[in-house]
Amino acid sequence: MDPDSSPVRIGLIADGHGDYDATEQSLRVLRERGVDLLVHLGDFCDSVRNNGLTDMIRLLRKNGVFAIRGNNDHLVERMLRDSRPEGDPLRDAIIGFMGGVPMRMVIDDLCFAHSLPYDAIRSFYEPIDIGTPKRARWLFRDIPYRLLFCGHSHMPVFFRWKDGEVTREGLEPGEPLFLQPDERYIMIVGAAYEGECALLDRDAGTYERIRIF
Repeated sequence: MDPDSSPVRIGLIADGHGDYDATEQSLRVLRERGVDLLVHLGDFCDSVRNNGLTDMIRLLRKNGVFAIRGNNDHLVERMLRDSRPEGDPLRDAIIGFMGGVPMRMVIDDLCFAHSLPYDAIRSFYEPIDIGTPKRARWLFRDIPYRLLFCGHSHMPVFFRWKDGEVTREGLEPGEPLFLQPDERYIMIVGAAYEGECALLDRDAGTYERIRIF
């Protein structure tokens, strides 16, 4: 799955927090929907529940998932660098994988990030969804992307920009949202460990929230 090939159907997951079964089920459901690219929007690791990390990385690699760096992933990498010697299998597996995990990815007018779409550590700690459109309103003014996909906040909501007005809205699972060409969006994909994933269909111009259990 190559993000440079302008994929049409993009499967989105976020915030697995070390839950292998939920992540695996999300990937299976999205593959069954015929996606061209799978993107994990960060926090596939968990800084507290960090057993089974090599299994999680193996799962992401096996499925060709393009991973974005989340705050938990960053913290786990730092913890392992500090606590385990070089040559330790877990340390080497995590650090080797994390070396290729960026803080954001851009495809055409789409951006994928864990939270704020910047190359700075604070960007994946600060949530976009604070219960109001205030931070999203500022973000729409600051970034050029038509669509921004994020995790971190866990609540599957989206922000819509239309004619300078910004609204915070909910999504019903299984009901595709038709993305209007004169609008911009910030999509917060819900947490995989809570049974959430999503699908973007660029040909149909739709975004769909999917419940996996």
